[in-house]
Amino acid sequence: MNIKLNPATKVILIAALLSVGTWLVLRRFQIQVEVTSPETVPTIKTDESQNNTQKSLANPGGPPSIPAPNPAMVAARQGTLRVSNRSDHPLRVALLSKQKMSAPKSGEASSEYAPPAHWDFAPDEGSSKGLVVSLPDRNVTLKKGDVVVAFAQDGSQRYWGPYVVGETNSPTWNSQQGEWELVLEQ
Repeated sequence: MNIKLNPATKVILIAALLSVGTWLVLRRFQIQVEVTSPETVPTIKTDESQNNTQKSLANPGGPPSIPAPNPAMVAARQGTLRVSNRSDHPLRVALLSKQKMSAPKSGEASSEYAPPAHWDFAPDEGSSKGLVVSLPDRNVTLKKGDVVVAFAQDGSQRYWGPYVVGETNSPTWNSQQGEWELVLEQ
């Protein structure tokens, strides 16, 4: 059975479907953003029905939450890394993190560093407050002796570092936040 509708009826049906779809989407995703002070991270509040659903799903694929600094780690100057790219270059920041020395297994060479990690930053990305870096498979906690370098990826041959955490002038320790801050400028 082939039904032909006149063009005005098609437009009305499409408009009705779009209206209902838009209403459902807007009703489902009601978000409120609050900023308590300029120094804090904005919090996002959703309606109660979403909160109950999200609690039951236990944060699948959502952004990881950043815990409050541990006082013992702050005392030892161990914390996250916050990077600010204030340059006009796309950058790659690389980290060689020291690990505790353990006896190597037979046939393995001992390494004093964990597997390297890197992050890419667009020009001026995180320039105002910086971005805390993370990894999907392990926590990033900088400590004295870790090595951080950065280099431009645009062929300009710009290079920052190497910085040895706790031994060179960068990154700097922010004891209030319990984190190391690396600001990369021209």
